[in-house]
Amino acid sequence: MPYALFRTCFVGTVLAWVTGAASIGAGAAELTFDFRIERGRITESAPVVRVKQGDVVRLRWSTDRPIVVHLHGYDIERKIEPGTVSLMEFAANATGRFPVEVHGSAGPGGHSHGEAPLVRIEVYP
Repeated sequence: MPYALFRTCFVGTVLAWVTGAASIGAGAAELTFDFRIERGRITESAPVVRVKQGDVVRLRWSTDRPIVVHLHGYDIERKIEPGTVSLMEFAANATGRFPVEVHGSAGPGGHSHGEAPLVRIEVYP
């Protein structure tokens, strides 16, 4: 069964839309997820993005202030600036549940994590 989503979600002032694109192999798909971060948050409760192993996933981020986000498990980090769209792209090869968190400075040479994940990525076999 091909994996494709078309869904629009409005939560408060946050807009997150999820689009599925053409299939790219046996059950794999190219998926794009758009998120707007305002005041360091997506929503009151972090959304969950569900994809299948082998899918090509693109997370497109926009923000109202400079922020650094990190996708754990895939070790992808992006600095996002206001007025731009920043892209995180990866092949969902590892299965499991992976948080995307805000990284902030914890002093020289270090970093700290935000309170709660912005988004959780779930990759199913």
